[in-house]
Amino acid sequence: MVFEPAVATRETGVRHAALTAPVALWGDVAAHRLSRRWLLVAAGAAGLLGAGVLRLPAAAVDVDPDALRGRILAAVPPYVGLAESTGRLGLPEIPRLESVAALLTGTTRIRAFVAGADRWRVDELTPAGERDTYRVDGSEYVWDFGSDQLTRVVGTAPLRLPRAADLAPPDLARRLLALAPADPVTALPARRVAGRTAAGLRLVPADPDTTVGRIDVWADAVTALPLRVEVAARTGAPLLFTELTDVADRQPDPADLAPPVPPGAGVVSVAAADVSGTLRVLDAAPAPGRLAGRDRVVLSGTPDAELPGVGLYGSGLAGFALIPLSREVANRALDGATAAGGTAVEVPFGRAARVATPLVSVAVVARGRSGSLLIGTVAPDVLERAILELPGWRRA
Repeated sequence: MVFEPAVATRETGVRHAALTAPVALWGDVAAHRLSRRWLLVAAGAAGLLGAGVLRLPAAAVDVDPDALRGRILAAVPPYVGLAESTGRLGLPEIPRLESVAALLTGTTRIRAFVAGADRWRVDELTPAGERDTYRVDGSEYVWDFGSDQLTRVVGTAPLRLPRAADLAPPDLARRLLALAPADPVTALPARRVAGRTAAGLRLVPADPDTTVGRIDVWADAVTALPLRVEVAARTGAPLLFTELTDVADRQPDPADLAPPVPPGAGVVSVAAADVSGTLRVLDAAPAPGRLAGRDRVVLSGTPDAELPGVGLYGSGLAGFALIPLSREVANRALDGATAAGGTAVEVPFGRAARVATPLVSVAVVARGRSGSLLIGTVAPDVLERAILELPGWRRA
């Protein structure tokens, strides 16, 4: 799972930090910060290969993979399309992160209308309706069909949870490639995706501390629009893959980018930090400056005080997030970790456990009146070390 710091991106145009994994999250900001603010999660059992791919012969494409990566990171062409994302998680039940796990535990249907970095709309389609996120002229809106409510998000938070828009292939490809901009890439055979020829590249992370084994991207050979992304651990099949199943290279209709206000619908405004929900524990102690040999990432653009106690550690694809929890939530998360076969961690007092999946590691600790969640694309022993380095183990 990746927690990513918020950043300016293709569709978001937002400069803030978010976790995704898979620990995570996404412009004109340094590439390593771009993805770190996003909370990216990806873990679990073997994924389903080839789902939804149109199996027609792909024309031979001679593309330099470094040049293709550069084009993908440089810009995202306008497009309108439908996408599906599938994940196979092996994470324990984590209270208040159910919506994040749901995005990566099954299939998520996505509809995207992208005009540019600061004008876009991405819908998460469900059997019960849809939840639409708009980015229009510097403001963000969320339309919830089920609750018949339009929410205007005021400001930006230094971190946010992953959402369906982050799984659209163009966005996910740029976020992940930006995390390791200097790592070598190699060419993959072209394939047919959404009825068109897609050139492929593979990035194998050079950092030995990350659990990510490879990132495969297929992009339109002409426009460099990413059409399919696969993420795999060190061994085995992809655990997360997303692809555009239908796409048109055009500007969206302006009407599709206007947030709706149907008669009788509710309209509210909320602070961006409040949208982060789980990441806000107001009485949390400051996050340590260094854990497990990794410096805390300084989140720029917004005050860290909006999310007290939250910290991001490490760089590139080998990072993890520290999130403060209430004692109640920590105990529930520990119960979930135990049920998932987690390994107990010996601590001076309280309880702690860690869970390893092929792609994401999770550790939870409960002590006194509080607790902590650590999650990232690093080996579980890294998180165990971080737990033991948390301040406050001495009783008063």
